[in-house]
Amino acid sequence: MKELSETNLQLSKKIVATIEEGNEYEESGKFSQAFEKYKASWSMLPAPQNAWDLSHWIAKCMSGLSLKTSDFKTAKDWALVAVETKPPRETSSLIILGASYLGLHENDHAKELLKKAFVMGGDRAFQGFDKKYLAFLKGL
Repeated sequence: MKELSETNLQLSKKIVATIEEGNEYEESGKFSQAFEKYKASWSMLPAPQNAWDLSHWIAKCMSGLSLKTSDFKTAKDWALVAVETKPPRETSSLIILGASYLGLHENDHAKELLKKAFVMGGDRAFQGFDKKYLAFLKGL
């Protein structure tokens, strides 16, 4: 991953500010505005977009918001990007992707990804997520 702040500090700051605006919209329940801010931040990244450090954060925001709004196809698409760009020990992208597959009734894929997250982080990896994902993994 390339650090955008080392290449173009101004652009990096602008993208971070846009993502944070999206986070504020999301926290206040204004999901369509949040999604627009996340999309805008992604479009500001120089090509190829998934080569930059900020790409993971944006993709995770997009996938998490899409999961929250039950748009499982979009959540899956963005979670795939988040998993591709994630740091080595990061587990939440795996859980979001697994949850997206579960929402799409692709249970085998869901179980595989949720298991990866569990192996890496145990029960703690699932903190902050709906309990149904860990229960699904454990067969409860």
